[in-house]
This record gives sequence, C-alpha cells and structure tokens, in this order.
Amino acid sequence: MNILSKLNEITINNTTRIAETDSKFCENQYQQYVAARETLQQALNLIKPAYEKEKELVDNCLDRCYLNDYSDIKPIEKRLQQIKGGFVSNIVNHFSRQYNVSLDKKVINEKYDLNLTQHDVIAEIFEQLGGFNFEEKAVHELIEASKSTIYKFDKVSIKKASLSITDFMWWDSWGWDGYRISWNSKKESSLFTALSHFENGSVKMLDSLFEMYKEIEKGSNHYDIFSKYELNLEKIKSVKVFKNGKITIEFNDHALAQEFANTYLKK
Repeated sequence: MNILSKLNEITINNTTRIAETDSKFCENQYQQYVAARETLQQALNLIKPAYEKEKELVDNCLDRCYLNDYSDIKPIEKRLQQIKGGFVSNIVNHFSRQYNVSLDKKVINEKYDLNLTQHDVIAEIFEQLGGFNFEEKAVHELIEASKSTIYKFDKVSIKKASLSITDFMWWDSWGWDGYRISWNSKKESSLFTALSHFENGSVKMLDSLFEMYKEIEKGSNHYDIFSKYELNLEKIKSVKVFKNGKITIEFNDHALAQEFANTYLKK
C-alpha cells in the first residue's frame, strides 16, 4: 500500500491520547499559568475596589486620585491577557515543534477567556488536526507543501531513473555569494524534505540533503553547488541543480522516480 492510500484510509478520532511527556509538559504549563493568573487577579481584586472607593470621595478623580484606571488597572488586565496568550502559545508551539505540524494559536487564544485549561487547548489542537494524528498530519502537510512547489506538472519529466523539474530553482545571482537560493524561496526546502520522507519516512530533512541545502543556500562562490551531489541512498542516487533553474534527481530505478512524482509532485 502506498503513502497516499494510507492517508486516504484515515478516520477521524479525536480521542487519541497524547504522549505522557506531552501531558506532563501541558500540566506543568497550566500550573504555572494558574499561579501567575491568580497572583495578578488578587492584585486586581485589591486595586479595583480601592479605586472605586476613592472615586466616590474625590470630585475630579482623573486629576486627584492616587489610584488610576489607566496606570494601575489596565496594565494588570493587559498582563492577564498576555499570560493567557503565552500559555496557549507555549502548548501550541510545543506540539508544532515536536511533531512538525502547523497549528493556529491565535484562533484558540481568541476563543477562550482567562479560565481556559490545558485540556481546552489540547482539544482545539486535535480539532485543527482534522482527523489526522500528529504523525499523519505532518506527512500530509509535507506532501501538500511538496506538491505546491510545482506550478504545472508538465514541468516534471522522467527519463529512465532520472526526474527533472524545469524552472524550479529560484536564484539570487548577485553580490558576493554568486548563485544562491532566493531568500524568500521555500520550494527547495519542501522538495528536499519530501525526498527525505520518501527515502526513510522521516518528516525531517536527511543530513546529506540538509548539507546540500545549506551549501546552495550559501551560494556558488562558497561551494561548488553545480556539481552533482552523490547521495547513494537506498532510493536516491544523486541530485544536481543548474543555473537555468532545473533540478535533476536520480533515483535507483524508474519505478522509484515515478512513485515520487505521483506521490509528492502530482496534484
């Protein structure tokens, strides 16, 4: 069964348990958040009544009150919202980094008041997974990112065991670095990560491909980036980039080249 078939068989199951280490991290974040929230809330509960009482005694409180809504109350209310946002961000960022998935923390933060718990955040994260578990979501995003690097599939050609993509590399060709990857290009990283996943199932870039990526990111005045990069992996033999934007990936046989194209490039 190929990768796409496996993804198509996924059923929604938001009751999937998170790992014990993840659970401990979230619980620890919640305890810290509650302690900070209660401390700030206690201060607010002291200052607000005192300010209201002072307003009753002073005709023009804006000029004469020692306590001030703008200087004493609003900053604490703002800090309460900030630490809530920090609590959400810490948990969301943990799962995003741990499992290489993209998650929207803003929508979670806006949905809940100060009394949210780690369970609320986790439930929203599972909702955003859209029926995948973390590993499946990472693979799904990886494949979609790789497919999005190809504007038209007719840019892809396969000859024997070699797959070529024309007009793929985005070069900056000025300055001290010679030819280098354009600063705003994500295509190369997405393709190399897809190649890594195809090779061994990892959602992180293989060391050999990462080294190549860093060299072409640095530029032709620093490395001989237009020579063929011999990889000699189980599925991938080599990668070569060209000044005209073409990239050629040599696999160990034609079937592998076709499988990669169909799975990671064809929409």
